[in-house]
Amino acid sequence: MLITTTIQKIFWNAILCVVGLLVSCVAVQTPEGGPPDETPPMLIRTVPENGSLNFKGKKITLTFDKDIAVENIYSKLRVMPQLEKPKNQQAYRYEVRGRTLKIMLNAPLKEDTTYSMHFNDVVKDTHEGTKATNAVLTFSTGSFIDPITAKGRIKDLLTNKPVGDVHVCLYNAERDPKEWNNKGKGEPDYYTTSDQEGNFSIERIRLGRYYIRAMTGKTHTGEIDYEKERYGFLRDPIDLTESREDIVVPLVAADVRDFKLLRVAPQKGFCAIVLNKAVKTYAAAPLQVVGTNMQLYSFVDPTAPKTVLVYNTLGMLEGDDFELKLTAEDALHVLLEEHVTIRFKEGKQDIKRLTHSLKSRPISSIIPRFRETISFNKPITKVVASLVYFEGKHQEKIGLAKEELRWNATKTQLTIKKNFSEEELKKFTTTKKEGKGTHTTMQRSIALKMDAGACIAFDQEQNKPIDSSYVLREEAETGTIAGTIETEHGCFRIELLNENDEVVDSIRNQKNYQFKMVPPGTYAIRILVLQEGKKEWSPGNIRNNLEPDPVFFYDKPISVVEAWDITGIDFKF
Repeated sequence: MLITTTIQKIFWNAILCVVGLLVSCVAVQTPEGGPPDETPPMLIRTVPENGSLNFKGKKITLTFDKDIAVENIYSKLRVMPQLEKPKNQQAYRYEVRGRTLKIMLNAPLKEDTTYSMHFNDVVKDTHEGTKATNAVLTFSTGSFIDPITAKGRIKDLLTNKPVGDVHVCLYNAERDPKEWNNKGKGEPDYYTTSDQEGNFSIERIRLGRYYIRAMTGKTHTGEIDYEKERYGFLRDPIDLTESREDIVVPLVAADVRDFKLLRVAPQKGFCAIVLNKAVKTYAAAPLQVVGTNMQLYSFVDPTAPKTVLVYNTLGMLEGDDFELKLTAEDALHVLLEEHVTIRFKEGKQDIKRLTHSLKSRPISSIIPRFRETISFNKPITKVVASLVYFEGKHQEKIGLAKEELRWNATKTQLTIKKNFSEEELKKFTTTKKEGKGTHTTMQRSIALKMDAGACIAFDQEQNKPIDSSYVLREEAETGTIAGTIETEHGCFRIELLNENDEVVDSIRNQKNYQFKMVPPGTYAIRILVLQEGKKEWSPGNIRNNLEPDPVFFYDKPISVVEAWDITGIDFKF
């Protein structure tokens, strides 16, 4: 019996050992997989401490809660106000060890100055690459933290709508503007980015006067791409001896680069003269005579507005040179005059077929004061005016007088201006227009026609037929908007805008104005103040510190309904 009991104990002890070993093995095994740690590194300690006073050191240490790496620190770390870079050196050096980032200053800190170091997304987790956000260190070399805050908003000058994600830069007025207007030297003293509603705020600013500039784009350097970006500025410095919350910076889009000739590119059948900016008006005048009855034809395609095409209508061969004087003007009325040597390649002319396009309309219906623009992709050398006309309800023609057909200087754009008389309006085609329920109205329309062969291009190609119908706007289905202008400005333009910010109608220099036959909808009214004697509004020139001409908006949207007169839309400026 004793032997049996002993054997049983040995057996059960062996079983327990095996189970223990199995449990032990399972317990120490590390489970595979699991979710990655995507929490961003958190800043847990700094030297100096955030908000420190009287800091005189040359080394700054930041410690995070996990191992870190840095990315593009010299371009992404922003120090405000900026550090002065020693010659041929960065303003600081850095090293990363584990969880710590050390910054050794090569540039001296200014006395009695508050510095803010914005790390943006410089710091990231070494394992998952998750970037630290909102890491900011603020300290002062004096006995207090600068208290000034500048707040405001960014808007588009010509739409009055807020613009988000815009860089806002402050430059101390003691700095030479030539410095921060030069490429590569425009680092601002302070900067921020507006939110999606256009609001911005810059804190911890040193007391003083500052120039302010704003720009779209992706860089924080203060540089502006005038060709692609919108930007804004105030001509005079703003006084920041106390905080402000009312700063408004309007943005414009104006390419203020110098107007330049880039290259001359010979092609088969034409020569392309390429400029660096879009051409608004131009003239290409021959400087020599080739043959008799020969004429030079040229064109600027709206789809390639920087290029003047000069066609080989002179019978020139490859290798022949021809001199001409190019006079061009950009959208800002900057004039360019160049003597250009052109030449052509031999071979079949690579010239597009003659096509046309009609200007898009913000409102589809028309009023009796009719306007239409037809653009061609080649210069037109001959016009048969009798083949351009309106067609009424019984196919009767309403002809156009010579003064009602107006060509631009290069004969590539035809504008038709027609004021229909009461007698002519009776010839419009009338159809029933079904409305809601049993409501039925009559709709009048007319067709503008241009028969084939009405316009002949320089290469003898003829236009394809044009047949475009227009619905007459009925007064009973529209409303009016009226108001008064109280101003000392002698030149201004009142513009009616639809919800897409398109100009529906405009009135010039009328202090008692009225927009008639306005279709139902929601509108805005904009006033562009013009310089005395100027026909167009100017966006200014930031390079010359010239602000745009003033723009005013009525402060509320205007809703128009049928057969309703809206009055009291008044302005005082």
